[in-house]
Formats: sequence, structure tokens, C-alpha cells
Amino acid sequence: MKKAIRKYAGVIYIALMSAAVLIVLSCTDELGQVWTAMGSLDGRWVFAALGCIAAYLFLRMAALRHYLARHGVRISWRTAMGATGVGQFYSAITPSASGGQPMQVLWLRRRGVPASLGTACVSAKFLGFQTAFLILGGVLGLTNWAAVSEQIYGLRWLVVAGYAVNGGLIVLVMLTLPRAGIVRWLGGWLVRLGAKLHLVKRPRQALERFEASFADYRTALLSLLKTPSDALVMFGLSLAQVVAYMGVTVCLYHAFGLSGASDLWILTLQTLLFIAAAFVPLPGAAGAQESGFVVFFRGVFPEGNLAAAMLCWRFFTYYLLMIAGLAMTALAGKRKNGDSEMPPDSPE
Repeated sequence: MKKAIRKYAGVIYIALMSAAVLIVLSCTDELGQVWTAMGSLDGRWVFAALGCIAAYLFLRMAALRHYLARHGVRISWRTAMGATGVGQFYSAITPSASGGQPMQVLWLRRRGVPASLGTACVSAKFLGFQTAFLILGGVLGLTNWAAVSEQIYGLRWLVVAGYAVNGGLIVLVMLTLPRAGIVRWLGGWLVRLGAKLHLVKRPRQALERFEASFADYRTALLSLLKTPSDALVMFGLSLAQVVAYMGVTVCLYHAFGLSGASDLWILTLQTLLFIAAAFVPLPGAAGAQESGFVVFFRGVFPEGNLAAAMLCWRFFTYYLLMIAGLAMTALAGKRKNGDSEMPPDSPE
């Protein structure tokens, strides 16, 4: 029983948080307003939001195929779909999206992609996405910082913390080139500190995992720096992914028939919200994302539409992506006559 609970802890947590949101809405008599607001959505903009999600997933598949092709390995769109889907699903149900990358590497390995290349590919995609949304958020946030500060008020420190965590990771990866020894020492020191504080139960295994991840990110970064044109393509694909993902909120704003706030302002708030909540170590940053949306978008969405907008946005950007990831994995893993592809091992 305990093993089953640990295995499905992420799914259980997500279900509990979703139920809690609905219960709170019911207790405040807002649930009826939510359904009424949802019933008035403009279908054209709802389809546009679906298009943003489809574009986001397609661009992730394209980035995967591009990187592998540039390193001499060509995979089918079906394999790319499966790898993207399994990564999307396990990122959604594990804390800090930690399960997505290993499952992508596993999927690719069982389809003939060497584990070292698959890991470098996934790492390069991650670095590209991190860099893209930090740069976009930085440009949009700094050019509108006075308005942003007024809008999010006391949560400015969350944006700063999000930048410190996510930006710090990029800096740490960059240090792996000229200062690899320093990074290894820092990683070992953090593991030992965690062990002393009883936060790390198996320090030797944790150190081994850090060393492996360190080597993977270093390999991915070196491969990108050797071919600057590939780095630019990966960055461009990552930036397009960020815009497509964040564009869902813009579509939903128009779906509610609202006006007054510019698309750029909505994109700014959404990007900063993603950065602020990204470091929360919970599956899908559940709880932080919902409450953050209410704070960041109060006044943008009227009081009568705010709860409905939050639920719609969360459905599109989290639950729909999780469902789509599961469906893509199942579809890509389904064997056909003469098809030699095998489904990935089930995680223990």
C-alpha cells in the first residue's frame, strides 16, 4: 500500500489540489458564476488556445528531431511524438518536472538512440527553453517594471526568487566549461550539507546522480557551442515554444470577450508568473500556479471572470497537456504490423 502511494504520489497530490480548488469555489458561491462565464466563451478563441497548445507540442517534437538529425540520428515523427508525450506526462506528475527528462531518454534509447546522445539532446532542449523564457521574461518585465510592480504588489520577491533559481541554473551550467572543478566541488558540498541536515538520505547515490547530470549538461552545451547555427535554431524553436505556451492566456482573455489590456501586457504577466512559480518543488507547481494567477491577473480579468479564467487557463496549460502527453505516448507506443518499435519500460 505504501509503495503504491509513493508511486502515484504526484497524481494523488494533483487530484487533491484540484478537489480543494473546486471545494473553495463551492463554499464561496462562485462555482455557479464560473460555469456561467465558461458558457459564454467565444469558440473561435478557444480553438485558437487549442492551436497554441498544438503548436507548442509540435515545436517540441521539431526541436527533438532537429538536434538528433544534426548529430547523425534521424527519428520518425512518431518516435518524436512519443518522446515528447512521455516527457510531458511525467513532467506534469513529478515534483519540479524531474521525471520528464529521464523518461524521454528511456523512450529514445529503446528506439535506437544512444543514451548519451538522448541525454545530451534532452539537456540541450531544456537549456534552450530555460534561456528563452528567462530572456523573454526579462525583456518584457524590465520594460514594464513599474506597472508589473504595481500589479503583483507583494509578490515581486517571487519573481526575483524565480530568476535567482532558474537563472542560477543557467549560470551553473555555463560554469561547467571553464570552471568544471568548482562546479563539482559545489555539487559535492551541497550533497554533504543535505546529508548533515538529513535532507539527503543516500549521499553517495545523490552525488553519483549529480556527477551524471553534470556530465550530460556539459556535453550538451559543448555540442551547441561547436555549432553556433544549431544553437540559434534551438533557441529560436525554444522561444517559439514559450510564446505559443504563454499565448494561451491571451486567447482566453479574448475568449471571455474582454478588452482593455494589451496582448503584450498579458504575455508579460504570464511569463513572469511562469518564472515565479517554476521553482516550487511540487507536481505542476500545483497551488502556487493557481494562487499566482489570481494575484497576477486581478484587474486584468474582472472579478466575475477571474476564477473561471484561472480554471480554463489551468486546464489548457496543465491538465490538457498532461492528457495529450499520455495520449501521444499511447499512440506512438502502439505496435502496428511490421513495426519494430517497442513501448518503453514502465517506471518502477
